[in-house]
Amino acid sequence: MSRAASAAVDFGALPWQLGVAAALMLIGLAAMSAGVATPRVVVLLALAPLAEEVVFRAGLHETLLRRLQSPWTANAVTALTFALAHALLRGDPAALGIVLPALLIGAVYTRTRRLGPCVGLHAVMNAAWLVWGLAAPWGSVVL
Repeated sequence: MSRAASAAVDFGALPWQLGVAAALMLIGLAAMSAGVATPRVVVLLALAPLAEEVVFRAGLHETLLRRLQSPWTANAVTALTFALAHALLRGDPAALGIVLPALLIGAVYTRTRRLGPCVGLHAVMNAAWLVWGLAAPWGSVVL
């Protein structure tokens, strides 16, 4: 298959992608109606997944994949760096738990070498975290 043909849109996946986009929009609307500020929702569900995946996947992970012989090591170093960045920015060592979803997203990147699925998965994970925070019986978590 030519490079141009492989870069074409995969319309077989389009209904799935539209479903995820619709679900993210509904979660965002629900969060806003529950009192979460609109800019925060936009950052959590769109901007952060895109920016973080560009920096950590297309940047660090890709560089490590090209320089190291072990894809597992590249994934582990990237996931640990991602978790550490979150822990430092949030000032909360519990944020190091983000290493587990980061390893999953890294495995997807290692397998596909495409950012789209990683950004989508990251957005879905952020949406789940947002819903969990809003549904928590002890009150809203810091969003």
